[in-house]
Amino acid sequence: MVRLGAVASLLTLTLAVPAAFAQPDSGSEVELDEDPPASPGADGESGTEENPDAPRFGDDPVIEGPQAPRAKRTGYPVAEVARPITLPDFTSETRLELPIFPSGGIDAELGLRARYGITRQAQIGVRYAVGGFYDDPGDMSDKVEFNTGKAVGVDFQYLVTDWIAPRIVIPMYVDPFAIGMTLGAEMKFRIGDKLALVGFEDIVSFKLTDEFVPNLENERNNEVTVIGRRSDTIAPDGHLRFDFGAVYQATPELAITGRFGVTFVDFRDDDTPTSLRVQAQFTPKPSFDVIGRIGFEALDDSSSLNLGGAIQFRI
Repeated sequence: MVRLGAVASLLTLTLAVPAAFAQPDSGSEVELDEDPPASPGADGESGTEENPDAPRFGDDPVIEGPQAPRAKRTGYPVAEVARPITLPDFTSETRLELPIFPSGGIDAELGLRARYGITRQAQIGVRYAVGGFYDDPGDMSDKVEFNTGKAVGVDFQYLVTDWIAPRIVIPMYVDPFAIGMTLGAEMKFRIGDKLALVGFEDIVSFKLTDEFVPNLENERNNEVTVIGRRSDTIAPDGHLRFDFGAVYQATPELAITGRFGVTFVDFRDDDTPTSLRVQAQFTPKPSFDVIGRIGFEALDDSSSLNLGGAIQFRI
């Protein structure tokens, strides 16, 4: 009896073990545990946190805190009345001019100017009297030909306020060597959108050597002065000038300027020529100007008539 009971118990255990490891029926559903929720500060749907110290690749921008909007360049004004006295920073302007002095024979001069805005307030410039077509006063040939210029000038200007900018010019002559200085305080006072009062670019000029103050516009005038110095003619020590006027903006592209001036030659009041000039400036686009002018350096002397034109462009 004992053996029979043991055999029955062993048989029961043998059948129970396979049943415990049996797979569920293929038609039954299997429940899966849900994924744990993303941790706070997760990046997108990946559930991973952003590492600020992680390496960046290529041109990925690095943004640290709020960013101020970038300044926008508004461009250089077309209207002359609206233009500042000095050029904007990193802006250059080149001007080619052709002044003509018809009295006393043909005298057509060629000049070159350039200026550059270092900052919105500070500006440097250079001017060169390239030369002119005229009869050389130093010979007796009576032949009109091109005569190379020998005068050059450098200048610096600083904008103190929006309407005034002091200016210093150093004119130099090569042969014989002569050097001078010109001081001014260029003014441009705007009255609305159509009118501006201008003037006082060159107030006082004086020589720094025993020669003369070089003329940066008329090479023939310089040669006449040099010839006079060779014959012991005393050149003026300088001059005092008050030159001012107004700019009228007829259209956005066309500006008319009238200038009136009084010059005290050699700083004396016994020789004070009065000048009058009219200029028209047409600006087909902000980077380019076409200029024409006519005037008298001395209203009581018809031989002082001068006219000319110029083109200038900015980059």
